[in-house]
Parts: sequence; structure tokens; C-alpha cells
Amino acid sequence: MKPLLLTVNPDYFYRTLDWHHQSYQLVGNLARVEGFDRYNNFIDLNAVFSAYSAGDPVDRTSTVTGPFAFAVQRPWQAPTFNGDLEQVFEHRVKTLLDSGKTLNLCWSGGIDSTSMLVAFLKHATNIDQLRVCYCTYTLYENRDFFEYLTKNYPALEMLDISGDVYLDTVFDGIMVNGHGGDEFTASLDESFFDAVGYEGLHQPWQTLITEPVLQEFCTEYFKLAQRPIDTVLEARWWFYAATKSQVYAPKDSLFTTNASTIAFFDCQEFEDYMWHNTDKIIAGNDYRLYKEFLKKYIYEFDPNDNYLKLARKVNSPQFMWYTRKKTELLGQQWIAYLEDGTVIRTPNLPLFSEREFKNIYGDSLEYLFKYH
Repeated sequence: MKPLLLTVNPDYFYRTLDWHHQSYQLVGNLARVEGFDRYNNFIDLNAVFSAYSAGDPVDRTSTVTGPFAFAVQRPWQAPTFNGDLEQVFEHRVKTLLDSGKTLNLCWSGGIDSTSMLVAFLKHATNIDQLRVCYCTYTLYENRDFFEYLTKNYPALEMLDISGDVYLDTVFDGIMVNGHGGDEFTASLDESFFDAVGYEGLHQPWQTLITEPVLQEFCTEYFKLAQRPIDTVLEARWWFYAATKSQVYAPKDSLFTTNASTIAFFDCQEFEDYMWHNTDKIIAGNDYRLYKEFLKKYIYEFDPNDNYLKLARKVNSPQFMWYTRKKTELLGQQWIAYLEDGTVIRTPNLPLFSEREFKNIYGDSLEYLFKYH
């Protein structure tokens, strides 16, 4: 079997549509491709739900054919687990610890990565197996918990990756981040919440998705969740879980490492938990109540009233800045990553041409395109 796509860089990859003479239209930074009407419904849904439409949809149900041959890393399956959150985290931690490798916990200070860190502190049988990687922004976001760690866990290895540390250090083991925490909780950004409101989240999804063809597609696709999808929030949850939850970070995008990168929340147990508990996604008419159930999990471990009341989902810009900086410094511009780790690139990026691509790859990658 030839390796399929894991992720693509839209700045370059969509240009291959031009030299295949394939008609397409950009919606945000995603492509509606002629001849793929059912797939294009995903692009339209993405535009309904997202102010910034990043990330190609990858249909984990394998019922919708798209223009590119993406690998489905973890196919959708009906829930097999119905435990509480503690059981979810305990099982996930044990699974990762069983690797016997050093676990580099990428801690931004946000809700997802902090609840992940708490889960490891509660359930790790060998704290020497853990290394907490943090940065200056972590302290801006969650200084109190940093102080809690240094006071109560003096033996815990903590590495500040600020400055050039992340450039110069070769990491061993496994990189574990908090990815998936957004996608399996509907990736509810504040701009969308402000636009529809708490009451709007609980209105029938047809009040937001009004175009008849798109409604017809959604009616059929939502049945694949094997649970009722009635509200805007439930529709958003299913769309992100089924098509936007496949998270892949190229291993050399931030850290110099031979380690794999694992998204802590991208696992069957957490997905099953959210399948049963979509009502926990947001606990009331205030965006700060998004992921309240995770904040309470943190609070039970470290009773910090300020964090419980004030913490809210934000992106962690310093980690993103580091990624971009290292990409430029190390010349790691790329066109696509394949599931076997192969990096598709040409030597003169960001200058990119069909002739240069063909000189390197010929027709060897044509199997990745479904619109011949």
C-alpha cells in the first residue's frame, strides 16, 4: 500500500489543482473542488461554523469522497466506553506510560494541556518518566499552577523551551500535547459563541444551516453519529469530531526529535465520553463556562478560584510563534506529509513550480489525487 496524505500545506498543495486543470474555488483557505459535491458540503459547513477555515476535512466515517487521498488515522466507530472523566484520563495515562518512554508533556498553561498535566500527576506511577515542556507564555496564562508544581513536585523535570532551547535540544521519547481537546468539544471559538449566543447553540441546527442542499446533506450525514443531532451545538460537535478532529503536527515543526507526537485527547475513550456528554461542552451563558468540566477537574486537584472563574479558551501564541520561527530558521518549508513520515517538498520553497515538482516526483504521487 502506498502511503496516503496526513496533512497538506494549502499555500502550496492547492496549486497542484491548477496543473491538473481542475476547477476549484477557495472558501477561506479551503478548496471547493468541481466534481466533489458531497465533499464540498464539508467546506460549506466549515464556513458556517468557522471564522477561520483552517484544516482540510478528513471524513473519519469514510462515506464521503474528497479530492485528495488522506489517510484516516482513527476511523469513526460507535462508542464502546461509557465511563466518567477520571476513568478516561486514567486509561489514557496508563496507555501512554506503558510505552516505557519519556513523555514530554507540552504544557501551554491552557485548559486542555493543564487538565492533561493533572491527569498525569494523578495517575503516573513513575514521575521520572515525565518531562514538562513549558514557555514564557505558560507563565502568563497559568503562573499559579507553575508555582504549585515547583512547590509540590520538586522531582518533576520541567524544561523552559523559551529562547533557543527548543532549537538546540534533541528530545527523546514521545511528545504529548493537548490537541483534540478543542475538536472533541465542538471547537467552540468565542467569535461563534458571540454571534449565535448560548440560546442559539441550543436552537435546531436548521436555524443556522438554511441552504436546502446543505440541509439535505446534513440530515443524512448526522445520522452517522448514531445519536440524536438536534441542536446547533450538537451539529458543530459532530462536524468537528467526524471531519476536523484528525490532528497531525509534523514532528520537526517545533521540536528537534526522533519522537512521535501524540494528541492526548485524540483517543476513543475521550471521544466516547463526549458522545455521551455533549451537554458538558458549555455550562451556561458565558464563554468562560466553555470546558467548565475540565476546569473543575483541575480545580479538584488544585483549588484555585481565580483559574476556575476566569480561565477561558485561548490560543497559545508563543508556541505558534516558535513553530513559525523554527520553520524559517531550519528551512522546513513543506508541501505535504505522508502517513509514513515522508515529507513532500521542493528545494526552493516558497518559490514553487510544477516543473520543479515534476522533476523531483514525476508521476509517482499521482495516486494522491482523485480527480484524474
